[in-house]
Amino acid sequence: MGLRRLDPETRMKQERAITLQTIGFSYQQIAEELGYADKSGAWRAVKAGCDRAQIDSVEHMRLIQSNRLDMLLRRAMSALSEGDLNQIVNVLRIEKRRSDLFGLDSPKQLEVAGADGGPLQTDVGEMLRLRLEEIREKSPEPLEIETETSG
Repeated sequence: MGLRRLDPETRMKQERAITLQTIGFSYQQIAEELGYADKSGAWRAVKAGCDRAQIDSVEHMRLIQSNRLDMLLRRAMSALSEGDLNQIVNVLRIEKRRSDLFGLDSPKQLEVAGADGGPLQTDVGEMLRLRLEEIREKSPEPLEIETETSG
């Protein structure tokens, strides 16, 4: 879910709220300084500004990365069109990077298996019981294992 576009005045007010919070102003002081009705308005401004900054930062970096990939792809394709077949590998790597950057590939599924490809054993109680049986079998003297019995 994206954030709505802000008018420049609101954006500047949010940025100022973040600055004031950074230098130690309380939300009440920010509200008084910037004309919010109460401290909750100042809190919402700081939160919205921080949320927007993170989204803007990620989108900005994604745009920079995409532009770099475009430049590299143009160069590789130019060399490829001139007969440099070694550029095929570079083109594929660039396209793989672009796919990763924009999440174009379907998610990879992993399957975790236990010993010899069998089911993964996760029951700790059962694993403990089996381990105790192994110890009992290897012990020179019989081990008494107390268990709860209903009766």
